[in-house]
Amino acid sequence: MPVISGTLLVWIFLVATLFLLLVVLWEISRNNRLREKGKMFNSEEFEKKVELLKLSREERQMLERLVRQSSFSNMDAVLNSPILFENAVDFLYKLRNGANNVFPPDRDLISSLRKKLLHVENAEKFSYTSTRQFSKGKEVSIVLSNNGKEQLSHTEINFLNEVYWGVLIKNQALAESLNGKRIVVRLKIPGEAVYQAKVRVVGINQNTIVLEHTSKLQKEQLRRWLRLAVHFPVHLEYESQQVEGFLIDLSAGGILLALPISIPEESFVQIRFQLPGFGEENLQVKILRQLHRGLPNETTGFVEHSASFDGEFGATQERVLQYIFRERRAQLKT
Repeated sequence: MPVISGTLLVWIFLVATLFLLLVVLWEISRNNRLREKGKMFNSEEFEKKVELLKLSREERQMLERLVRQSSFSNMDAVLNSPILFENAVDFLYKLRNGANNVFPPDRDLISSLRKKLLHVENAEKFSYTSTRQFSKGKEVSIVLSNNGKEQLSHTEINFLNEVYWGVLIKNQALAESLNGKRIVVRLKIPGEAVYQAKVRVVGINQNTIVLEHTSKLQKEQLRRWLRLAVHFPVHLEYESQQVEGFLIDLSAGGILLALPISIPEESFVQIRFQLPGFGEENLQVKILRQLHRGLPNETTGFVEHSASFDGEFGATQERVLQYIFRERRAQLKT
């Protein structure tokens, strides 16, 4: 019986691995082609909204490009939420290895779309997720350190585009000392939130320090995800038990459940509920903690459980964000 040498085995393994890799890449390419040409979920709604917005042909094409190059399943996702719009923009810029590698006319279209879709205005009212949503004239503070103590240099944003943004700084010596360094810039929305970003100073232009953009914003006085009080019936399955309760608080990161039973922390349960305008959601959540206890037949006879989404919940998160922003906009109009 012939003996197969170790070198031959290595070659066989490499060829098999290469073949599998080619199959995977071909499948990805095929799916991308289908996505580019195919009809996505909610495309009819997308078409109606685009018509109402009276977008130019170029703006419409850019919007469709953002949608189809993103991971969203819902075509009008970028219309409904500033967060999802910025996610799509960030993804496009990363594909091009930075916004500076995207054609200037395309960058102008993205900036125009952000304003026309009211995503700058809505981000200010709800929650910033990128420095590209900031506005010229906004007051900010540069956080400096002096012998371990925090010092603030108050200033304002004096220019902003898709590639860079800048803040006014009249102390030329200070500006020069910051060039090339990573600094902390803080923006405060009175009564709402404090946003903090650590960004690199990429240059000095007269009395302006030029900064890189970031979507990594730290938020204080505001939860990471926008939350909305709701009252949706929810069906829950736990250890062969079928339970009917209510979903009373909703965010893209998790939920608050009111249930007639007490479920231990760290438990995984399956829930099902109707999200108005989007249909039924059926997914797994992880119970984080019980907020208070009650007796099943009392007025407050439900135990509140905070829970986080688990598993493949990206599509649900996308729909929840759209629903929350739709409801918040409606509340602001009344």
